[in-house]
Amino acid sequence: MSKKLRSGISLLLCAFLLFSPVLSSCSTAGNEEDAPVSSSDPSPAADAEPAEEGPEDQFVPDDLGEADFGGASYVIAGLSNRTTTAVTSAELNGEVINDAQYNAARAVEARYNVSVSYEDIAADDGSMATAIRGIVSSGEENYAVTFSQDTNMITLVMAGHFHNLKSIPEFNFDKPWWIDSTSTIGVGSKSYAASSYLSYYCLYYMRMFVINKQMTADLGLTVPYDKVYEGTWYLDSLTEMAAAATLDLDGDGSMTAKDQYGLTYEVFYTLQNSLGVPVISKDADNMPYINFDVERAALYLEKMTDLTENYGFYETGYGANMFSNGQSLMCYCNLREVCNIIRESEISYGFLPAPKLDEIQEDYMTVATDVYWGIPISCVSALTMIGTVTEALSCQHFNYVRPAFFETTMKTKLAGTEDDTKMLDLAASRLSIDFGYAYQSSLGGMTSVDDLVRDGVKADTVASTFQKLTKSMNKALQKIIDKYEELP
Repeated sequence: MSKKLRSGISLLLCAFLLFSPVLSSCSTAGNEEDAPVSSSDPSPAADAEPAEEGPEDQFVPDDLGEADFGGASYVIAGLSNRTTTAVTSAELNGEVINDAQYNAARAVEARYNVSVSYEDIAADDGSMATAIRGIVSSGEENYAVTFSQDTNMITLVMAGHFHNLKSIPEFNFDKPWWIDSTSTIGVGSKSYAASSYLSYYCLYYMRMFVINKQMTADLGLTVPYDKVYEGTWYLDSLTEMAAAATLDLDGDGSMTAKDQYGLTYEVFYTLQNSLGVPVISKDADNMPYINFDVERAALYLEKMTDLTENYGFYETGYGANMFSNGQSLMCYCNLREVCNIIRESEISYGFLPAPKLDEIQEDYMTVATDVYWGIPISCVSALTMIGTVTEALSCQHFNYVRPAFFETTMKTKLAGTEDDTKMLDLAASRLSIDFGYAYQSSLGGMTSVDDLVRDGVKADTVASTFQKLTKSMNKALQKIIDKYEELP
């Protein structure tokens, strides 16, 4: 295995994150609070009015009853390098996402006689986890909801620091703001952390391929929209395009950061699941189990090693900088990089979903990371208010903030063609979060096929390597299941 590949993949399973927007949600990420620039020509909003209904035939109601909470304070706690701009806004500034958040909060305040606000209580992932532990241990009830980096959040869940969201009667999990990932990161009938539309980061951290349209044309290639529609967009097709684009620009006989590549990237931990090679799956009762297909994993290793060693370049920042410099045909990144880096370039770009591994894979899959949230277990006296306001705010965010980000910012301002908007829709409709990645701190062993790549495992030794790990993995997974049975 090349040094380039080994160093690139070794960061894939950072101690979390890993999904994301914004930052990879990876715990190794630095200050990633860059929020998407939502409008290049903002027009200041008028006085904020409570939003009573959304676009005709599109608004999804929350079906909550009416209540008066007597001016109660509903404070969302987050961390300054991740969630400052993701949840709510304190004032209007003319930017579509900011103003949608502001109006959503004011609508909920007027409806329930509450005060909705946000507070940064930590500057980084580690100190946020420490802050949450302190909130719970002291019995503090100042914060209704706390956000935290994803793998840290799961560690806090396992320590019993949050309420079971499935026990909050105001939450209706059939509503579309409760995306499937909330159940994915739960076990059985219990979920203590959520990835949902309470913030728009579940989309912001969505992983896709971005393609340079001009380079594609210059190479005599075609952006493979038709293959996507036909269901024949495979990893081999991507590799063929990458091979055509890889070029030793300076002619020194060595491929370096000065040359041109078919693909730039930073992490692939989400890609393996998009290619249908999970380590852990869920049964009909939402119970996790080891589901490792050795043959498919070996095929994945073989194809990904070929792609990355021969036509790919690892670059911190998801490959977005080199892509923006015109040095790669494609980059694998999340929508954050599109909002904050790629959109500022002169590149004419398009979107593609992750391909299928081969013709055996039935459908495309999109994997994201996120900044999860939960309700501290120390909150006991105002749970009805917290449940009601959280559900109402989630409803407003789904109906207004999600479209402000996805429809207005991504699809109208940042997508070049109708095909690109359809690619975004396709990817978003198949959004999920991987259980193995989320629980990596508790599982140990191998939670990702890319662990094998990082460790230099080859396709012909996958079976023996996995066999050595199976016992410890099953034991660790059973401990997680047992812990969930103990949690209230």
